[in-house]
Amino acid sequence: MVPQGARLIGVYDSQVTAGQSRVLLVWTRLIMPNGRSIVLERQPGADAGGYSGLSDEVDSHWKELIGAALLSTSLSVGSEVNAGANPNTNNATIIQTLRQGFGNAMSQTGQQLVRQQMNIQPTLTVRPGLPVRVIVNRDLVLEPYRG
Repeated sequence: MVPQGARLIGVYDSQVTAGQSRVLLVWTRLIMPNGRSIVLERQPGADAGGYSGLSDEVDSHWKELIGAALLSTSLSVGSEVNAGANPNTNNATIIQTLRQGFGNAMSQTGQQLVRQQMNIQPTLTVRPGLPVRVIVNRDLVLEPYRG
């Protein structure tokens, strides 16, 4: 058994994709309370149930995405209202052409905002004190611990 007060050192995978709710991690070292260090050679980390990775809090940034979508819709509606007059008719004026150009630019800006928000990775947070496990998939020799 690993004594209380031992520290685990590991690394996590920062490449998070949409819909992902678990932080994937591997353990690289175990430091005993007496200072002795054991190399773990990238042993997988798991939650208390033995499932790979850790799951705690997920922020999918829905509020920002919905806000960007509403803004994009508002800008698109504005561009449609401004594009009501056809600049190819005899009544075309510079003002109508400017309105249409402005409306198109605003619509494209809104679409770009939504695309940017969709590319934001979810934020996965693991609070301190969450129980973790090391899945040992290689022989690990532990000497009797003497504090």
